[in-house]
Amino acid sequence: MNFIYMYARIKNILAYYDSEPTEITHGIIWLVFFPAIYLLEHGFNFTIILSMIIGFCALYAVAYLTLAVRKTLAVAMFLFSLIALILFFSHGDYSCPTHWGWALVSISAFFNLQRITNHYYRQTCTKDEGA
Repeated sequence: MNFIYMYARIKNILAYYDSEPTEITHGIIWLVFFPAIYLLEHGFNFTIILSMIIGFCALYAVAYLTLAVRKTLAVAMFLFSLIALILFFSHGDYSCPTHWGWALVSISAFFNLQRITNHYYRQTCTKDEGA
């Protein structure tokens, strides 16, 4: 088994393959799961409303809006995932294993942002070359 080839292949998949399933997953995470979990653990906070807005906008953008808007929302989801990570750990919840799952959401949001950005600039360059 060639681990270098496997690493290169995984890196290629994370950089260039379709981002829509990940965007939908992140939209559901921010629309449903984060508000429910944060509300149960820490009570109501303005971040719950912000999370629901980002989640709904992400789902709406995947269904109806342009790649430029989706790229902007990918930035918002990545930044909000970092904020969520900081919020959970600022309460001193380092020992709870489920809170480390938010680090995975942040990593996934980063790779999704990278993927959408690559797709956006490839699409923009193709349009510029054709004009």
